[in-house]
This record gives sequence, structure tokens and C-alpha cells, in this order.
Amino acid sequence: MVVALIAAGAAGAAVLAAGMLARVRLSRSPAAPAVAAADAGAAGAGAAGAGAAGGGGSASWRALARVTLAPDRGLAALALAVLVTDTGLALAAPWPLQLVVDYGLGGRRPPAWLGWSAGFAPLPLAGAAAAAGLLVLAAGALAGYQVTYLTGALTERMALRLRARLVAHLLRVPPAAVAGYPLGELTSRIGADVRQVAGVIGTVIETLVPDLALLAGMAVVTAAIDWRLTLIVAALVPLYAAAARLRNASLRAAQRRARARAGELAALTAAQLARLPAIAVFGHGGAEARRHAAAAGLAADAEVAAIDASARFRPAHDLLPGLGLAATLVAGTAEVMSGRLTVGGLLVFLAYLSSLTGPVRSLSALTGTIARGSASRDRIAELLALPPAGPRRPDGLPVAGTVPARGPRAAGPPATPRRGPEIRFERVCFARRPGTPVLDEVSFSLPAGSLTVLTGPSGAGKSTLLSLIIRLADPQHGRILADGTDIGGLDLGDLRALVTLVPQDPWLHEGTIAENIAYGRPGATRVQVAAAARRAGVLAFAADLPDGLDAPAGEHGRLLSAGQRRRVAVARALLRDAPALLLDEPTAGLDPRTAGRLISEVLDAARGKTILLVTHDAGLAPLADQVLTLDRGTVTAAARGASRGTQPPAGFAAPGPSRSFHGDSPDAPQRLTA
Repeated sequence: MVVALIAAGAAGAAVLAAGMLARVRLSRSPAAPAVAAADAGAAGAGAAGAGAAGGGGSASWRALARVTLAPDRGLAALALAVLVTDTGLALAAPWPLQLVVDYGLGGRRPPAWLGWSAGFAPLPLAGAAAAAGLLVLAAGALAGYQVTYLTGALTERMALRLRARLVAHLLRVPPAAVAGYPLGELTSRIGADVRQVAGVIGTVIETLVPDLALLAGMAVVTAAIDWRLTLIVAALVPLYAAAARLRNASLRAAQRRARARAGELAALTAAQLARLPAIAVFGHGGAEARRHAAAAGLAADAEVAAIDASARFRPAHDLLPGLGLAATLVAGTAEVMSGRLTVGGLLVFLAYLSSLTGPVRSLSALTGTIARGSASRDRIAELLALPPAGPRRPDGLPVAGTVPARGPRAAGPPATPRRGPEIRFERVCFARRPGTPVLDEVSFSLPAGSLTVLTGPSGAGKSTLLSLIIRLADPQHGRILADGTDIGGLDLGDLRALVTLVPQDPWLHEGTIAENIAYGRPGATRVQVAAAARRAGVLAFAADLPDGLDAPAGEHGRLLSAGQRRRVAVARALLRDAPALLLDEPTAGLDPRTAGRLISEVLDAARGKTILLVTHDAGLAPLADQVLTLDRGTVTAAARGASRGTQPPAGFAAPGPSRSFHGDSPDAPQRLTA
């Protein structure tokens, strides 16, 4: 017994020493390994998400734990070892009490392995027992600190890893699928729900393992002390299980409603913040405030209902330990009177029974935590179940697990200009809602290296047509060919290196003007960025800014005017240098002179490329090789414009090889001049 105690003490000391070393290492870079693991697994985020997300948008805790916890197996194992050590120290805490009561005050003869205590008077023996108890408490306090720190760090790293995998997966999902969720809702799932799920897994590690080990240890020790009393206490277990089951059934549904209401509130808040100028201009501040207050009230009501579903079973959990203590006190007194149990043994048993309340309550609370986390788990699983974009099978469905592999052409010396591909639509149909087609049996061809102008009334489907070419969405029927190859079968990296889109919304991000331009071509040099900025007319306005191209663009480019944002987007596309260029209203928001210069520079920089230009500006039609008109989802008219290799039409002057638009006044017609 003495040897076993010494071995157990040495093992516990080694575990605590390892825990302190891990704490020192983690304090230096607590998140770095987790970030590295997240980066390494980003390419497989879709596959990991599919494994975690079951078949119907729900996930198992085991699958999510594998995704988030596997890279930290060593840290988790150390945390479990410290938890077991802490449990052993908790089991050892009551025994100095029996040493004093039975062998000091009671005068009983100690067992052989405690023979050293036989010569001690009661007071010195109490002092030795007190010292041993303090040592156990000090070790337990150190173990408790390590448990809190290690499991907390593990939880944060799991949250970081799960959030990184979720974001990496969403970035590989077709934008149209992600757009089905309000921005605030997505933010809520990526933030609060991810933290909730990681917290549940961390709580399970911190609570389930040590509490079950403590209960098992208590069962063994108390059975050795008096098995009859142990059976009395064990009779309470079914009552605890029944109460927990009833509580979880009501709590799970209440938590789903609470998380849904919280997501709706986050979505409304994000939408209102994005519409602050419109709210102010139209004087809807009061109405929007009342709307927000109503949504917040619903969210609070749902949260209070979830709290009530959890709290209504608290009385039962508090009364059951008291019932066990009362029964044990009566039965234990009978055991002492019969001589089958010592007074010290009864005190130790009662001490264990008092300690039993803690793990039983925490296990009961754990079931509630898991029930609350299940709602967040399912909301995350729903996003992970979204199929990533990639090549489509002939039936139009995506090939599972395929993600973009290649991006734009790497930066370097200018390459030989690539002639643009022929792009052909064959009976393409697309509808956002069943029964209301945006494009209906659309068929046309963009000849290789040609400039096509696409016109039509607002809402006719022009921007949708562009998004189909770049595969931000896929048609329900028909196909789109690039040099005879169905773009649905191309790797997305190859397709988006082949075609570049300049959208109506310039898609600028927080950063400098130069950083926004360079976003079109990773690794581009400063000289290349400046050249693209010059061709798109960005340098013309950047020269007036204090920091030039290094001036901040602001969130979504809000520090720039609409026309400046559009020119930055054009510069980004020119820097990317794809063989096919899609322009969606590139001159919108620009004065005629600036629009003329921009179009001239774009056409000069894009010679040989296949260009599709969507515009309401009739003055651009004469420059086109062909003009298409899209109306009510179909191509209703087609006309030939002037070839880019021929003389411009009447009314335009072109004394030199370089073409640009200039207006004599804001209201003057546009002319082509050199």
C-alpha cells in the first residue's frame, strides 16, 4: 500500500509538472499552432464539413470533436491526465479525518501500513493529518488551476479552428447559396454559435471525464467502506436520470427557438446599420428603433423561456442530494451501532456524499449545456452541408469535394497577349424563383477577340447573364461554352483565370487603393499595379490624394466616390489580365469626359480579348463588333456595330490609332478622338 501511494504521488507530481510546462509554452503563443492547423486544413474544409454535417444538416458531437480537437490530441491528453490527478486528490481529501477520529480520538489500532501512527498522541496525529490534508488541498488547487487554464486554452483553439474551417468552407460555396442567409445571421453563426459549440466540447472534457471518474472512484471507495449505504445512494441515480431527461427534452426545443431569435436579431441589426443613410434621409429612425426593440424583445423572451426550461428542474436536483444524505445518516447510524462501520468511516462516507452533490449537479448542468449547444451545432452543420462550388457533372450537379485549385496567372514579366475565347450560350435558362425565369432559352455567341455590347431595360437579366459566365451562379438548363468546352466542367480556378468580371458593385475592401488593385493578381509588383492604375484613370485622381495610391479606400471603398470606386475595379481587372473581360455598367456614375477616357483605356489595354460590355449608354454601341439587346429574359434583337479594327462610325473623329471619348460639355454627345 505504501509503495502504491508513493507511485501514485510520483505520477501525480509528474503530471502537474508537465501541466506547468505546457502552460508556459502556451502562454508564449497560445493560438499559433491552432492557426497553422486551420491553414493546413483549409483546403479540406469542405470534406471535413461534409463529414461533420451528416446527411440532413445536422452534425454529431463526435464528428465535430474530430474536426476541432484532433490537432490538439496531445494537449487534450495532458488536460485529461491533470483532470484524473485532480480527481484522485479529491478522493484522498477526506481520509485524514478518519485517521484522527478512529486512530487518534477513538483509540483503534491502525492497520499495518499506518503502523507509524501508533505511537502518536491525538494532538500530534491531528497535526500530521492536518499537514497531509493541506498538502492534498495545495496540490488540488494547483491541479484545478491547470485544469481551468488547459481546458480554456483548448476551447479557444477549438473555436479558432472550427471558425477557420467554417469560413474556409463558405468561401468555397457558390456565392448565390451563401447569399440566401442574411449577413447578420451568418455573423451570428460564425461568431456566437461557433463559440457555443467549442464551449460545449470544452465543457464535456472539463466536466464529463473528471466527474464520471470521481463518481466511479466514490462508488468503489464507499462500497469498500459500507456497501449497504452505497446501495441506498445508488437508488437515487434513476431519479436523477429521469429529471435530466425531462429537462433536456424541453430545453432543446427552447434553445433552438432562442438561437433562431438571436440570429434574426443579429440579421436585423446588421441590415439597419447598413441602411443608416436611408433611415436618416427618410426619417424612419423611430420606426426602425421600435422594430429593433420588438425583435430584441422576442429574442429576450425566447432566452428567458430557455432559462425557465432549465431552471424549473433545479428544485429536484437540489432535493435529491438532501434525500440521500438523510437516508444515509439514519442507515449509517444503524451501521455504527451494529459495529459494521466506525464513526470515522461514517464521517468519511458522509463527506463523500456531500462531495457527491457537486459532480451530480455539474453532470446535470452538462446535459443542459449540451442541449443548448445542439441548436448551435445544427446551425453550423447547416452551413457545412452547403456543397462547395466546382466542376458540374453532365446532369448539372456539382462534383462533390471539388474546390478551386488555381487562381489567376502568377505575377511576373508580361506574357504574350492571349486571344480571348469564343463564348457561346446554348438555350440557357435561369430563374431565381420557380415560374419566373430571368433568362429563358437564351442563345448567342461572343466571337473570339470581339467586343459585344449588351443593352436592355433594367431588370432584364443582363447582370445575371454575366454572373453565369463567371459561375457565380449556374443555369438550371442549357450550357455555356468557352472555345467549345462547357464551363461547368472547368475547374473554378481555371475558369476565373480565363474570365474577369468588373461588377456594378466594385467589391472593394478595407485597405489602400493599391491593395484593392493588387487584389486582382496576387504577387503583382508595384510597377504593375501603378501601370493598371494609370490605364484605368486611377492615377488621375489618386495624384490629388495625400498618400496617392496608398490612400485608404475605406470599408467597401466608402472613402472614394462612386466613379473612383468603379475605376479602381477596372484597374483590378486590367491587372488580372484574363483573356475574357466582362464589364457591367463601367461608365455608370462617370461624367462623359471621364467615361470616354476610361473606355478608351480599357479597349486599348484589352486588345485581342473577348469583351462583353453591359451598358445603358447608347454612345458605346458604335464601338462594338456586335450589339445584343436582352429583354424579358430573351435576346430580342442583335445588330452589328463597327469593328474595332475599322474606322469609327460617322460623327466620331479618329485621327490617330489611340481612341478615347471626350465631351465638350457634360451634356455634349460623346466623340471618339485621339
